[in-house]
Amino acid sequence: MCGPWLLAVLLPPELLCYSIQFGMMHHLAVPIYEIEIYSGQFGDYVDVEYKQKSSLSFYINLILVIDESQMEWGGQAAVLTGGIGYNFTTLRLSYVQPEVAKVTVLIYGLPR
Repeated sequence: MCGPWLLAVLLPPELLCYSIQFGMMHHLAVPIYEIEIYSGQFGDYVDVEYKQKSSLSFYINLILVIDESQMEWGGQAAVLTGGIGYNFTTLRLSYVQPEVAKVTVLIYGLPR
């Protein structure tokens, strides 16, 4: 009786979410942007815009979209402008299932 409960307790929390990845992680990459979007912010879609400040000089090399509430994501993510290799991007996230709790967008960059 304790077997399944023990297994559920020992599973790391990062295994209980779904993510979409654009690009690849590089060992010199650092996080340059993070935003959390909650279910009340979604209509048909939400656009996430990132534009680098003049004091920063990074090229985007990885974009992660993480849904921490679902094992499977029923939505879509698309890069509308910029993205990998640029210093700006606009992502469009569309979501079909209204029971999403939180979606996190992480952007990593490499120094120029």
